[in-house]
Amino acid sequence: MNARQLDRATQLVTNPPPGSKLAAAKEFGFDLTLLLENLVLTPTERLQKLCAAGAFYEEIRRAGERRRMR
Repeated sequence: MNARQLDRATQLVTNPPPGSKLAAAKEFGFDLTLLLENLVLTPTERLQKLCAAGAFYEEIRRAGERRRMR
């Protein structure tokens, strides 16, 4: 994403057009800034982030299983 695209995306997220899906999502409570955080990442960085989240989930799941076995 180049600087111009990032600027446009930032404008859309901070001030979505009335009646748009982005405006509806913002009104519903979605944190649209998270979209921007991911858009500036490369696909590889996004995949690394996803893998880290998956590993964290597995760690929490295993901890819950160990706790139930006690």
